[in-house]
Amino acid sequence: MIAFTIPRIVSSLAAVLSAQYPDFPIFASAAPQGVTPPCFFISLLPSSISSQVGDGVFLRDIFVDVVFLQQRNVLNANAKIQEVQEFLDYSLETFLYSDGENSALIRTYERQAQVQDMDLHYQFHIRQRVSLPENPNPMEVLEENNVTVEEKGGGSAQ
Repeated sequence: MIAFTIPRIVSSLAAVLSAQYPDFPIFASAAPQGVTPPCFFISLLPSSISSQVGDGVFLRDIFVDVVFLQQRNVLNANAKIQEVQEFLDYSLETFLYSDGENSALIRTYERQAQVQDMDLHYQFHIRQRVSLPENPNPMEVLEENNVTVEEKGGGSAQ
């Protein structure tokens, strides 16, 4: 069974981007000060998880925004945006997701591109059925690890 996590989604998307644009930095958070374009940002927008029919099965809907920043006031800036958008259109209908041990193709939905202030925002949804890990009984974990809990009066409980 494959482990489906947000950090692995980001690293899998970064692998797709870096394969085509190896010289462009890829960031998984807000723009750090002094970043030099061209570069990519992978941002997660509001997402949801909803219960599905079946025991412990959920539909995870993750909204992703891949932003391409380029230098301002350069010749053929629009041509570069179109090139990147075309690459994303062809590369992100499905992409290879890896959890470090296993891999699978993940389909994207509702893909759209917008240009805002000469930055390309390529947005899409990932909808994946997942099983959440069962929460272990905290007392069992404490007992298995031989944890000692200090009481306020100076004694200890096991």
